[in-house]
Amino acid sequence: MDRVYVYSRKNVLYGSYYTGRKKRSVVFYIFCIALLLVSYLILRGLTAELRENLILQLSRERDALMKNYSLKVELSGITKKRYLELKAMELGLKKPKEEEVVVLR
Repeated sequence: MDRVYVYSRKNVLYGSYYTGRKKRSVVFYIFCIALLLVSYLILRGLTAELRENLILQLSRERDALMKNYSLKVELSGITKKRYLELKAMELGLKKPKEEEVVVLR
């Protein structure tokens, strides 16, 4: 290991190592940054895919709710008509003949 000595103004001796250690630490830092970058890109891609799936699922749910609402409205119309028919049958009412109907204007 080679030491480089640097003298200061007050004649104090400082030493530091400038060998392969520094190169290895720089390579290690570059490797860590590259690893973090790759991890970020992978997680970003997965998040985008999950977001698309969520949007698709929410749109399907909204379509199902709209269809459900329209079917409820249709069913309520059919049910009221059918309910009146059933009540008329219960009470023994029947549809009058054309001769029995009087129209007033």
